[in-house]
Amino acid sequence: MDEQLFFIINAHHTEYLDAFMWMMSQKTVWIPLYTSLLYVVWRNYSWRGALTVLLVFGIGMLFTDWGNAHILRPWIGRLRPSNPDNPIAPLVHIVYGRHGSGCGMPSAHSANMWLLTFVICHWLRSRWVSITMALLTLLICYSRVYLGFHYPGDILGGFILACIVTYGLSFIRPKALWHVEPPHPIRHAWLPALVTILTLVSFAISSAFVTIQQ
Repeated sequence: MDEQLFFIINAHHTEYLDAFMWMMSQKTVWIPLYTSLLYVVWRNYSWRGALTVLLVFGIGMLFTDWGNAHILRPWIGRLRPSNPDNPIAPLVHIVYGRHGSGCGMPSAHSANMWLLTFVICHWLRSRWVSITMALLTLLICYSRVYLGFHYPGDILGGFILACIVTYGLSFIRPKALWHVEPPHPIRHAWLPALVTILTLVSFAISSAFVTIQQ
């Protein structure tokens, strides 16, 4: 079922979506969003709150990123769909000639983004922030399947890993690292949503130019 769902997503492609999903999947393009999130945390909790969020997220990344890549993935050993060593690789739609290498279960993109979503939504308890981060994370996860780097099950595995790590982070002491009382209302909560929309619009325009040039 996981493989069938993967092909449903991966097989329905266009040149425009190839370009759009490729941009969605890049990490550096979201630096403006990460900066805006940190700015909103700073505006509501001062620099100590911003440093605390960075510390909590950094500790979580040790498990969702480093531990995932060096321990979980080699232990589980599930090849990426587009990995040339995977028997289904010849059937996978490859974007810009980029094949996945190694194993992909669980997805680090999924685990890291869900971890960020959980941590930020805990500190910035705002509907604007929660909806923005949840929808963006789902879209990024979709792009990873579309590009052939992960099965949907890998994405689900990343989500579960993020849930486990976030739950473990809730036991960090002292309580100031996690148990916070956010101000009401959250100031500048609209900013990450605005940055996300502008970024997606830039992707849409850039993808159109790429498609025309091709």
